[in-house]
Amino acid sequence: MGTLYPAAPPVFGPREFLKVAACGLILVIIQGALTALVGFPGYGPEWVLVLALYVALRSELWVTALASLVLGFFRDALGGLWLGLWPFSLMMVTWLFHPFRSRLNFFNPLVLTPLVFMLCFGGYLFVMTPVMAILGWPGRRFNPLPAFLVSSLMTALTAPLIFSLLDWLTRRKDPQDG
Repeated sequence: MGTLYPAAPPVFGPREFLKVAACGLILVIIQGALTALVGFPGYGPEWVLVLALYVALRSELWVTALASLVLGFFRDALGGLWLGLWPFSLMMVTWLFHPFRSRLNFFNPLVLTPLVFMLCFGGYLFVMTPVMAILGWPGRRFNPLPAFLVSSLMTALTAPLIFSLLDWLTRRKDPQDG
């Protein structure tokens, strides 16, 4: 019996979920440090989106929703934003993406990079912008369009590397290999 999508592991279990969540926490800390170093909020890569997309490609929708909640909470709590903004955004983007995951091999960097760029930029424009416009922008120096373009581009360019790291972390040893 075949799998529903290419390159699927037999199971995306609790151990793999915890590894992705720990990787998310580490990447959010690194992202926060980079943002503080640069001094411009919103101009950094959004690695939690890449992690949520990885989970969406590897698991069922309910696991993807749970990962979006956990990773989004890490992003909000450590990023200093309103609690609930990133979980809501990640859940919307991954919910819209999930039905299309079986269409292409998203583990190919030539497919993954434009996909991540479109989802990141689209998530910013159609999900986060209305919410941020209602609640207030992060600061006077924040300019949404260049910040969203730069952030989406950096996220897309680093996505293949993060996918490779996650594949290595969640790889299960085959008992036949000894």
